[in-house]
Amino acid sequence: MKVLIVDDQRSMRFVSLAVVAGLGHDVIEAECGQDAIDLCRQEKVDLILMDVEMPGLNGFETTKIIRQDTSIWFPIIFVSAKTDTKFFTVGIQSGGDIYLYKPIVPEVLEAMIHAMERIAQIQDELHGTKLKMELLAFQDTLKGLVNRRGFDKAMELEITRSIKEKDPLTLIMIDVDQFKPFNDNNGHQAGDECLKAVGETLRKAMCRPADIVARYCGEEFAVILPNTNAVQAQAVAKRINKLFSDLNYPHEHSLVADHVTVSGGIAQFAGEGQSAAEFIESADKLLYEAKEAGRNRIL
Repeated sequence: MKVLIVDDQRSMRFVSLAVVAGLGHDVIEAECGQDAIDLCRQEKVDLILMDVEMPGLNGFETTKIIRQDTSIWFPIIFVSAKTDTKFFTVGIQSGGDIYLYKPIVPEVLEAMIHAMERIAQIQDELHGTKLKMELLAFQDTLKGLVNRRGFDKAMELEITRSIKEKDPLTLIMIDVDQFKPFNDNNGHQAGDECLKAVGETLRKAMCRPADIVARYCGEEFAVILPNTNAVQAQAVAKRINKLFSDLNYPHEHSLVADHVTVSGGIAQFAGEGQSAAEFIESADKLLYEAKEAGRNRIL
């Protein structure tokens, strides 16, 4: 998660930073309310630790503005030396979720962050389930995959979400290596069985409900990975390659290997200025380079 720590006292930010960074999260800092508002407008923030008493905009006022700015919910934890219950009430009414007292107890803060992680995971799972429900009408003949129309619909939804929530979005275009000689020598029925095995293998490589595998056309497939950066996408690519190696689906007419292999191109969505067609083209370009480099690889 990306955690924003807002406090006008550097020493207090340091205490929170030590806990958050120790849990492996990315940290950004703001020393006043306006800086926090500006950062939330520029970057995707997953959680805020908000001091209450600050010069200028206090934590409650800052939170109200942040909540008005976006329809995307993320947890805001207030941190304050004020122990009067009325401050707790005002904090919740302004849009906060948890109220912690100073001095911060690292173990308590760590527990709160773990709780927020679970909520974020549930949100992702709900998004994935909702998306799958929306795509039920676009199922391909290959079980568990969406068809080209479903792919177009999913791309539209995920690009909109990526722009709105400032989430990374990854696309992998995948082609079955040397599929024509497989089809020509084994027949169309065997070819269909091969494509079915390819589709099932790609689905096994996905770890989250929100990950979408689509039959793009013929022997070409597409994988949409919401909220996935370049490093995470490479991990998915390695998983795909290993699963196809383990599958060891015979392909004696391939010039690449004695089993079915795939080539792929990975692209990261460049943001609001990039169209869906341009996004796909960037992945297709790398797919072509993977083929030119000898196939059986994802670039």
